[in-house]
Amino acid sequence: MVISSKVGTIEKIADYKLEILKKIISNDRLSKLLYYNTQDALFKPSLTEEQKESLLYSKVFPYRFVPNPVEDQGTFITIGVGNIKKHKDKGRIYDDYHNANIYFYIFTHIDLMRTYAGIRQDVVLAEISKEFDGEKSKDLGMGEFSINSINELWLHNNKFGGYTVAFDITDLR
Repeated sequence: MVISSKVGTIEKIADYKLEILKKIISNDRLSKLLYYNTQDALFKPSLTEEQKESLLYSKVFPYRFVPNPVEDQGTFITIGVGNIKKHKDKGRIYDDYHNANIYFYIFTHIDLMRTYAGIRQDVVLAEISKEFDGEKSKDLGMGEFSINSINELWLHNNKFGGYTVAFDITDLR
């Protein structure tokens, strides 16, 4: 993530997280996979704006953890920010821009993993990649997202499984 320090790196993080959450819930396939806990989730009707908004702080969170995930069967996406540092290019340090990583934590309850389109967290991962990797992410105003790493993620005695996806954000604006 490249952030102008004129506004303040820390001050902009909350705005950027909100933009990412909005992009997640606006994606038709992601919103269905989060909202419907059935194998035919992708064949269900598209969500209304009200239903999409209901995903915020119930299925999609701007921080790493989910309150009470063991009690709530479902699919969740949480995000985090890390590794923030001043942008360097060819030995020059730019005081006005910072690089960072955005982390997506994707996990679903083991009973909900199977869908007609494949394993739910795999389908969510593919959608996150399509939605954020490369050129499409530039409309968020943060620079270009580029996948750095993808690792399996298992939580709560293996009741929830999924992925941790790290994106580098490095494009100067």
